[in-house]
Amino acid sequence: MADKPNYRVNRRDVKMTERVAMAAVGKSILRAQKVHGTDTSIMFAERASGYHTSPHMHDCEQMNYILSGEIYFFVDGRGYRCKAGDVMRIPRNKVHWAWNRGNETAVVFESHSPPLRDRGGDAYPLLGPDDDASKVQHMQNILVKLDQAEIDAIEARAIAEEEGRQAAE
Repeated sequence: MADKPNYRVNRRDVKMTERVAMAAVGKSILRAQKVHGTDTSIMFAERASGYHTSPHMHDCEQMNYILSGEIYFFVDGRGYRCKAGDVMRIPRNKVHWAWNRGNETAVVFESHSPPLRDRGGDAYPLLGPDDDASKVQHMQNILVKLDQAEIDAIEARAIAEEEGRQAAE
């Protein structure tokens, strides 16, 4: 049993990356830690106030659990305001983007299946001796060109709907 498979890592031992997010509007900083297996990847992501990505899609299902803060996810022309404790699903190949309109950092746990592309080799592989790292099929983010007026209209509608709900409470 000396050759125990590498199936576990503590989050504190996973490299933290900080970069302007791919598909970003302006200086959208994403701090993230990523791990992956053969069929799934997870990312612990910190999105600062003002974080805003451009519309994109990928051939993997994405599940988000909001640990703290709040963030809007826009999927297929609809907006969803997510707060701590919410779970948000983004289906495969659906155009989506995110915007942190709040004053605090939004911390989100994301899962992608199949794994999302590991830019720069930053993800920690949880692979065993029977797993071939070269056969892990990582999906890529694909930027989607939408008219800025369409993006603005989708965001304005979602924000107005949310504000209307809050006023009614």
